[in-house]
Amino acid sequence: GNNKSCCGRAGGGMAADAAQDQGPEDVGSYLREISEVNGAALASAACARALDAASTFSARSHFAIPPHRPSAASDGGGGEAEPSVYLTGHSLGLQPRSAQGAVMCELTKWAERGVAGHFEGELPWASCEEAVVPLLGELVGAADATLEVAAMNSLTVNLHLLMAAFYRPSAGRAGILIEAGAFPSDRYAVASQVRHHGHDPAEWLTEVAPREESGLLSTHDLLAAIDTLQDSLALVLLGGANYLTGQVLDMEAIARGVRRINSSRAARSEPPILLGLDLAHAAGNVPLSLHDWGVDFAAWCTYKYLNAGAGCLGAIFVHARHAADDGAYPRLTGWWGVPHAPGPRFEMRHGFDAAPGAAGFACSNVNPLMVACLLASLRTLRDAGGIQAARRKSRLLTGYLELLLHEEELTVPRAAAQAQPARCGIRIITPADPRRRGCQLSLRVLPPPPPGGAEAESGSGPPGAMRELEAALLSRGVVVDAREPDIVRAAPVPLYNSYEDVRAFVLRLADALVELARRWEK
Repeated sequence: GNNKSCCGRAGGGMAADAAQDQGPEDVGSYLREISEVNGAALASAACARALDAASTFSARSHFAIPPHRPSAASDGGGGEAEPSVYLTGHSLGLQPRSAQGAVMCELTKWAERGVAGHFEGELPWASCEEAVVPLLGELVGAADATLEVAAMNSLTVNLHLLMAAFYRPSAGRAGILIEAGAFPSDRYAVASQVRHHGHDPAEWLTEVAPREESGLLSTHDLLAAIDTLQDSLALVLLGGANYLTGQVLDMEAIARGVRRINSSRAARSEPPILLGLDLAHAAGNVPLSLHDWGVDFAAWCTYKYLNAGAGCLGAIFVHARHAADDGAYPRLTGWWGVPHAPGPRFEMRHGFDAAPGAAGFACSNVNPLMVACLLASLRTLRDAGGIQAARRKSRLLTGYLELLLHEEELTVPRAAAQAQPARCGIRIITPADPRRRGCQLSLRVLPPPPPGGAEAESGSGPPGAMRELEAALLSRGVVVDAREPDIVRAAPVPLYNSYEDVRAFVLRLADALVELARRWEK
């Protein structure tokens, strides 16, 4: 209410997590207001603690935070383990503490019940994947999760299964459009699909480039390319959030534009261009409304922002309008695509009785240990408040990171001065607008200015600079990751990261950038 403290604001509603629809100015203004109310500088420990106290969304205690044990040289000989600053949930999310017990439950069932485990317990193995479908449906905006969502396989395998149905090339119309800079596996998959149908990717695979001035993809450019190429396009497959830059596409606007193009095509009795999404970096990161947007299909993994463990189960979305159109878009099939309980899967019929919708794409049985991990994680997110609450926290948490990088002047390389050593800098290549990014900020390493006041070189540091920065941060207890050609990625995840994590990262980054400049001087 009226208490003039950050914690006092927490009693008045969403408090420090109320930023879902705010633009960059609003997020920054809110964080500065919290700083002023508490009489603490943004980069101070007091401000970070106040922001954490005001947050109504966190499940940090429900996750295992990897420990960091400082070396004797770096800490004066103490070497006691402390929680690392883990900012790599965009690559591999942390383990929910409930996952071990969930997995052990299934292992115990196997040991004690053997084959009977297929039909017993909370997760009967013959249908265990169905337990995660409602929770996944909420995350991606399915209208009817049972019809539109299924958990199976892994991401690229699922993309191939979906494209086997929905990529229907014909004479003069075999094109696939993707974004330039897509995750390599996506490009490998679509190129191989084009070749599989007897076409040349050099002719039929179109990549829309980011704009040179920003390095980011433009919704206008994507839709203009689809419109221009519509007579030769069979499929559009885009990443909802880019793995390298952290840019979140305006998926709703893109889907609306494709629907508009298809409406004109339908009036001319021409086949539609289908739209698919790779949501690896979007699922669990930003709210999605796939059914309402009218996306034809999507696939995602569950080991990043969904915290289900390395290589864990993937999932798919297939819009309800495709639930029974196997004649137009024939699927590759297997016995797990036959429904069970109720359904004839175990009647071993000669004919294939497909489950309607997404479930009909399943081919083989699912590993229940993976399902147990995924279910544990999805329940943790649900119990913490769900994806909308996570998004509110995420906008402020990542906004705080961006503000501190500027406040500490890390975005400007520093030349050596009387009392200060030279320091490398970083350039944030992720969109500044919180609506066009998720948790992740991508940082390009910048070299320090040369001595003597000469003009600094443009561009990034020497080859491998991002690997050196990654290692320097790791030695300081900060886990980020480096990606070619010159990027370090950091993602404060609202489920388990804190404002104090963000502050610690920025302070240790400043120290690591000084070390990096010192190495380059040599």
